[in-house]
Amino acid sequence: MRRAPSHAAQRGFIVYIALIALLILSLAALALLRTSDTAGVIAGNLAFKQATTGAADTGAERAFSELPALASADADVPGKYYRLMQAVDANGVPSTVDWSSVPCWGATGTATPVSCTDAASYRVQYVIERLCTVVPTPGEAAATLAAKCVSGAPFASAGGAGADNSSHAQTTHVFGGAGGVSPLRPTIHYRVTVRVQGPRNTASTVQTVVELPFG
Repeated sequence: MRRAPSHAAQRGFIVYIALIALLILSLAALALLRTSDTAGVIAGNLAFKQATTGAADTGAERAFSELPALASADADVPGKYYRLMQAVDANGVPSTVDWSSVPCWGATGTATPVSCTDAASYRVQYVIERLCTVVPTPGEAAATLAAKCVSGAPFASAGGAGADNSSHAQTTHVFGGAGGVSPLRPTIHYRVTVRVQGPRNTASTVQTVVELPFG
């Protein structure tokens, strides 16, 4: 005849079950905690990424303000302006630019450059390329210019009479016919590449294209 388990043995078995349940609950709580931490890190990284993209506006504004004088000078400026189109990588970013030689600016439009090695701050860099494969000559015909550069119609004709809200007219207002260049001349396109680095190794690259009368 087999004996039924004693009450002491039953109590010992329940203790084992309780310990296993406690272990499972502890593992579940740990997993939930790790999930919460991961979600916080992802949210933080996303916020930093969005901030770096937003800071690119200041670099574009700096480039726009300098472009008329750079275009009129018609000469390369190391780390800032290229009068010929540069080779690009798979993402369309100029691959010939040595970003270590490009000044860094603060995200709040600071008047002086900031340190490019300060990993805790936002560092804005920009370069401008004239989208030409051959150096153009002032005064040459629109067809000849189009064969050398990415060009467009003259500001004065593209917008049409009274088209003050057209993109051409608005650009004319912004740049005001830089260097006395006639708005009757064809335009040349310029590519502005802005790179922003921020905390947690975040980085964003933003590009925009603007056109100016030439010749």
